[in-house]
Amino acid sequence: MTKPSDYSLNRRGFLKMALGTGIAMGTGISVPAFVKSGTREGIVEESEKMVHTYCSVCSANCGLKAYVDRGRLVHLAGNPHDFAAGDPFDPQGAGGRLCVKGHTALATLYDPDRAKFPMKRTNPRKGMGEDPGFVKISWDEAIERAAEGLSRVIAEYGPESFMVLSRSNPYSVRLGRAIGTPNFVAHQSTCFTTQQAAWRAMVTGGAKPWTYDIENTRYILGFGWDGLGKGKNPHVRNATRALERGARMVILDPYKSVTASKAHEWHPIVPGTDLAFCLAMIHVIIEEKSYDSAFVDEFTFGMDKLRHFAKEYTPGWAAEITGIDAETIVRIAREFASTSPAHIPSHKRDGAGPNYSNSWKLAQAQIILNALVGTIDRPGGTTLPRNPSMPGLDAVFPPPAYPTPRRERIDGWEQDNPFFQGSIQGNFATLAHGILNEEPYPLKAALVRGYNTTSFPHAVRATEALASLDFMVCCEIYPSNMAHLADVVLPEPHWLEISGFGARSYHSTYPQIAVRLPAVAPLHETRGFGTIVMQLAEAMGYGEYFRGVSGAEFTDAQLRAIGTSWDELTNSPTGIWEDRQPFQPRTEFNTPSGKIELYSTVLEEAGYDPLPYWAPRREQPSVEYPYHFLIGRPAMHKMTQTQNNRLIMEVYPENFATMNAKLGQKLGIRHGDEVYVESRVGRIKLKARLIEGIRPDCVQVVHGFGHWSRDMTRAYQVGANDGDLIPDMTFAEMRKLRDPGMGACMTDFGVKVYKA
Repeated sequence: MTKPSDYSLNRRGFLKMALGTGIAMGTGISVPAFVKSGTREGIVEESEKMVHTYCSVCSANCGLKAYVDRGRLVHLAGNPHDFAAGDPFDPQGAGGRLCVKGHTALATLYDPDRAKFPMKRTNPRKGMGEDPGFVKISWDEAIERAAEGLSRVIAEYGPESFMVLSRSNPYSVRLGRAIGTPNFVAHQSTCFTTQQAAWRAMVTGGAKPWTYDIENTRYILGFGWDGLGKGKNPHVRNATRALERGARMVILDPYKSVTASKAHEWHPIVPGTDLAFCLAMIHVIIEEKSYDSAFVDEFTFGMDKLRHFAKEYTPGWAAEITGIDAETIVRIAREFASTSPAHIPSHKRDGAGPNYSNSWKLAQAQIILNALVGTIDRPGGTTLPRNPSMPGLDAVFPPPAYPTPRRERIDGWEQDNPFFQGSIQGNFATLAHGILNEEPYPLKAALVRGYNTTSFPHAVRATEALASLDFMVCCEIYPSNMAHLADVVLPEPHWLEISGFGARSYHSTYPQIAVRLPAVAPLHETRGFGTIVMQLAEAMGYGEYFRGVSGAEFTDAQLRAIGTSWDELTNSPTGIWEDRQPFQPRTEFNTPSGKIELYSTVLEEAGYDPLPYWAPRREQPSVEYPYHFLIGRPAMHKMTQTQNNRLIMEVYPENFATMNAKLGQKLGIRHGDEVYVESRVGRIKLKARLIEGIRPDCVQVVHGFGHWSRDMTRAYQVGANDGDLIPDMTFAEMRKLRDPGMGACMTDFGVKVYKA
């Protein structure tokens, strides 16, 4: 039985700090003398120059004011006119706030460890511990060498032997399609595809929405959701505003996260059993007829089948699985259904993320619960995006016909996947299997951008696979682990050195974009990624696919499509373009029925469960590995990208093996002792952190540490990489899970802990 905990004093203090001064100011980052604190209407600007830009540490794209003194960037502040960086005290969204990651980005800009010029490898051996022997080369030599190496592999093994390992980018996508490879591999199976599959099938027909009207929610129910602790600026501000207005927040999480510690109730649920709790909630709400019948009748499909389905999932049944008593489950279900608007927010790697083999079913159940209380694309709930509609690169500059690629991919993420067809996404969990076993064919070359080896499950094996490639080109701003595996490193500028614009994704309640102007001139011999790709294409013989392509003209065409221009945007006194529109709730949804499909015909047609039938997680703790594994992500760090940032490392310098004090006592481990955490695929050593706020059967490790590149002087060998513990998968193992999101099961395994 769990006991609700009241943290009202801590919560009030947190809200005052988060809303009044900005969450990042708790880091002790000083404001330069020439930028004085002003009124709520704005900052008194006494700098030599102020430049409008936006943050690219995460995808929120919060608008920034960059203050420059004698040619040096000295301070970043939120743009008070930006909806994403606005002040929740102001009903117009003004104020300008940044999270800690945004405030500290200038330390990355000026990091002496940055990749400063093109480099070539002189040591043919690759892998952890190998010095690549990099030497500086000219850009002409770098492009020629990269093009020759990639072309040689493609000529010998075919176009499918080449992989683009990167987030989706229109230039690299065009190059890959011109070559004829099917292998566009990205990280989404470790991030959100379990949720995206459910949203695509049941609501959107496309992407997962990222916008939540949490500030107007009166009852926030989270399953592993840490909106206050992840440091996503819009989510932090909106959730804190909701709490300040009197919203009730209940969090189920094996670990007392920042959000759980500020909630009215924290329930340390058994890991991987959130689905059972949600199914029991559905049972209660339907049996008691406490759902929003008007919304359900008009805007949903499949209620009759859902009603029959939910009968067996009683609170008593769920209590045996979740460790939370039936009375608590019933009470929370009733509160959720009777407090309007109520909502379950879910971002990426929370309970419905790719953590367990049943996470995609949890995503289904959460959509059903939000539909039952009528908060899908309604005030206080998840908002489907109102992004500006702009043409893509192929629409602006139509290419010659692309060759037809093979269907099979090196990561098993086939192009005919019904939930991700046509999208540039992929599976980090199976990539090493495909490369090392040459299944379904040899993959020998890669163009890599923005990924590190520490991002992969079974990172040691992933490193072995990537090191086995005949030729790799890496575009980076740091000499990272991944760069150390490359034959040619092509340095890119920092986002504070370039121009462009960014649309909203995390707070898109109406169309808005922010301009990006260079805060400073490029500090090093860098080139933009679009330029790099076009020069590579020309040198490789694919130049016809980029004839006439111009980044400036592409930008102009996109902006013209929404009724503005680059000149108008860059001369805007606010740095913002927006089309403010009254919120009009959707009455039709992009599904076969035109409604939110509680019973998903899309999932059914594709051969998956149309309703979220209970299934346990893939692996339970065992005698050999008796503890559940959890992954943490602190507000200060952005995945594996910030461990060399001197300001952030002063605040959060290393990761730990976090466990309950009772477990430490049982194992003879004291706070600060060095311990081993071991799984069935690997072992890491780090210090123990003993606390009360975690289940005694769990061990948590924060993600992002354990870099082995010696050229990352602050990050090198600090802490340990959680990815060394996470099992990867074969294609057969992945298919056996029957998961339409192909989630990587990032915490679906057990570990043991012992003193080092």
